[in-house]
Amino acid sequence: MTAVPNTPTRRLVALAVMVAGLLALATVAHAADDREVTIKGRGFGHGLGMSQYGAYGRAMKGRSSTEILEHYYTGAQVQEVAMPSYVRVGLLQGQSSISLSSLAATAGGGAATFRLKGSTSTIAEATPEDVIRIEAAPSGGFTIFKNGIKVTGSGGQTVFGDDSHPLVIKYQKFGSMLSVHAKGRNYAYGKMELVSYPSTGCVTGRCMSLVVVLPMQKYLYGLGEVPSSWPAAALESQIVAARTYAYSKISRLGQFRYPCSCALYDSAIDQVYLGDAKRIGSGSYWERWTTAVDATSARIVTYAGAPIQAFYSSSSGGYTENNENVWGGSPVPYLRGVKDRADYAGGLNPNFRWLVTMPFSTFESKLNSAYGTGRLKDFSLIEPFGVSGRVTVVMSDATGGVRIAGANRTVRASGSSIKSALGLKDSWFRVTISAP
Repeated sequence: MTAVPNTPTRRLVALAVMVAGLLALATVAHAADDREVTIKGRGFGHGLGMSQYGAYGRAMKGRSSTEILEHYYTGAQVQEVAMPSYVRVGLLQGQSSISLSSLAATAGGGAATFRLKGSTSTIAEATPEDVIRIEAAPSGGFTIFKNGIKVTGSGGQTVFGDDSHPLVIKYQKFGSMLSVHAKGRNYAYGKMELVSYPSTGCVTGRCMSLVVVLPMQKYLYGLGEVPSSWPAAALESQIVAARTYAYSKISRLGQFRYPCSCALYDSAIDQVYLGDAKRIGSGSYWERWTTAVDATSARIVTYAGAPIQAFYSSSSGGYTENNENVWGGSPVPYLRGVKDRADYAGGLNPNFRWLVTMPFSTFESKLNSAYGTGRLKDFSLIEPFGVSGRVTVVMSDATGGVRIAGANRTVRASGSSIKSALGLKDSWFRVTISAP
């Protein structure tokens, strides 16, 4: 057979065929990118223990705080116990420098004093006109600046304290609040401690943690977990659950967790503590909140006589979940899934049901960022689901959870992991991907 010469006309034909092929591939990719992912879900949080909106709904129906708590924590009881004399709450960690100022909480107030723990000698004093900046010294301890000027001790020293002698700041006894600039918040109760510790995370090789030390009731005064306008029984349920959470954490882990030197962080890592912002944000409902705190003094939730780990979340979506289905591990008898129609809260709960939509390309990209799966081939929810319907962990027999098949790798993940990867509200979800 005679070969066809490689003429310009033939090269143009070949080029046209190649371009047509590329256009066809681009059309397929575009079609894939045009697909839409619809995610229908319920609830907000982890779904374990008490639902805050569920407590609201039950309070609306006349249930007491004890009835509410004993519904969500299976087989548990509410009882009074002796509280620890104080709670250490971590406000800041990993800081090279911390700036503070004082302000009046009562008429004639506004002073603050700085001294070392165990000492009666005052290193520095502040009034509302002063700004105190404290830096972690390379050798340990603290360098203190008052209005930009370094504070010098009676012996000429400019570094105060060490790992065993934190800096103590007192303000409540003077009718004052302490303003923590990095937090943008004021704190009216207790006292504060600055603790120095070695760390490569700070420029001097030393970092600082700022801790507020205060009684349990005053800690609860500043808790920001639910609005103070909610019904009294819902507030009391939240307060008892929060007190139980704090009491249990102190009992199990002590008051000096590293690196915060605290029993509890002031964030959702533990519980959200707002300081005086809770009072300001409560407005005319502030007295309702403090009354609920005072009315439940020393009450916690126990199981078989021991404090429970009183997990709670914003919304159950109508059913709470067994702990082993959310985080794995052994079943906890008081963390059993229960029906929770009251979570609808008369239509006031915005997260009872929810809907998320996103382009397929966004869905694929988020999964790839979290799991390195590459181009997505398949996304499947694997039964069984939890008692609520939540997507579970991957179980020992390879059932449950999610299977993500990608061009790079195939991954199994828990419902909670997918929740984080996709930015969902809860692990109770179902996914639909539209046809190309």
